[in-house]
Amino acid sequence: MTTVGDAALETRENIPLQKGRKKSLCSCNEDYLSGSKFINTAFGTLTVIITAALLLQIYYGDYQVEPHGSVATDSLECSKIGTSILKNGGNSVDATIASAFCLAVVTPHLTSLDGEGILLVYNHRTRLVPDVINFSGGSTDSRSLPRLVVGLAFVHQMFGSLPWKDLVQPAADLARKGFLIPKMLVQAIREAKTEDLYGRLEAGQLLRLEALSNSLQQIADIPEKELYSRITKDNRPSYGPAVKLTFNEYDIYVPDAPSIGPAFLQNLRHLQTFNFTPSDTTLTEYVYRVAEVTQNLYDTLNLTSRFHEGTSTNVAAMDLDDTYASLTTGLHGMFGSGEITTGGYTLDVGGAPCARLPIIITDANAICGRRLVLGANDAALASQLVMALLVAGENVSTAVEAPRFHILADGSMGIEGAHSPAFDEDVLKYLETLTASPVLEAEPYASSNVVEKVKDDLNSHSDSRGGGIASRF
Repeated sequence: MTTVGDAALETRENIPLQKGRKKSLCSCNEDYLSGSKFINTAFGTLTVIITAALLLQIYYGDYQVEPHGSVATDSLECSKIGTSILKNGGNSVDATIASAFCLAVVTPHLTSLDGEGILLVYNHRTRLVPDVINFSGGSTDSRSLPRLVVGLAFVHQMFGSLPWKDLVQPAADLARKGFLIPKMLVQAIREAKTEDLYGRLEAGQLLRLEALSNSLQQIADIPEKELYSRITKDNRPSYGPAVKLTFNEYDIYVPDAPSIGPAFLQNLRHLQTFNFTPSDTTLTEYVYRVAEVTQNLYDTLNLTSRFHEGTSTNVAAMDLDDTYASLTTGLHGMFGSGEITTGGYTLDVGGAPCARLPIIITDANAICGRRLVLGANDAALASQLVMALLVAGENVSTAVEAPRFHILADGSMGIEGAHSPAFDEDVLKYLETLTASPVLEAEPYASSNVVEKVKDDLNSHSDSRGGGIASRF
């Protein structure tokens, strides 16, 4: 039952957060005072804090003194499922698992129970190199469980804290009760010409997926010992450390090869040689230079042949213990094989590795500085986001919603014809010097969802391209 306190604590991304105090890594400001000024300020501040805390506790209840967390996905339902897991004592990895199963329900054009995935897990208190769990590639048949399920089971075995059933059950319930069809799903069905899978849907209709719900219920009911026994040498995800680049006084962590991560870092190294300033990023020529460098990288490394763009949806999560999780999951194409199994989900198809990329960024100098958790569909998108966040210094909403160029499979350049804001005419003229004529791409577009923390302040934003809303508490 939702209480007044719960309602006050669970917020969406457009509602300011309440600040928490317990277990805070950065509750001590790094800008210290000294002498009598410190003592007077401390006593005055303490009095205000105690009074405010008592009033807030009386009004909101005990939860008000707890720190908060955030989850950002391509679906409000999935973001809220993630934060409900955090509120129930789960960590950011638990929240990511639950949100990923939810996305397999509400965004079947982007991922499924047979989807691929790459996860970064990082604890900012230990500041050790993030762990990478990669369950991309491999066979799509003769497995005891679908690929996403195996991957998330392995992740749960390594990092989970709540029971497995608690993390799968919300998605099973959602599939059974139904959800409002998002506009992006309708657009994807039209674009992929897959009306035969779900019929002619309309945005805002209630869609129930009984067969998928039954599959998820069976998965939820698997005892954990048995679940882990189904992870074998043939389907076990790869596990290892992330690679790092220090860029503009930030440490950027991504998966190592065979992912596209090293190529993305190479692109950033080249862009760093231009020594762009925040004022430079407002100039028309700036977009041209970023596009030129990125297009040259794709040509030099033959990235469009080595990596398949596929689909991508990402989960970004932070918890009260400063554990951060970034998951990108997807299929080799919209709706995978294009056929729904008796279990209610689509199988993926094989092919070249996909270019999707989870990213974690931390301030290289200050432990309480800016920290970012995000995901991207490819190196071009990742480069534009990182430049906007770390060079232009934009806030997460502005950076995520900015117009983007795409490097297409044939090496030409595409732009988002239906997204707002869009590139102005001067930028388009510059881009036309790099490609005969930028291709106007139709929706849906690849999204990127971000959670950010500076000191103890959380901010998060779900990309409007994916149709989601981030959730915080």
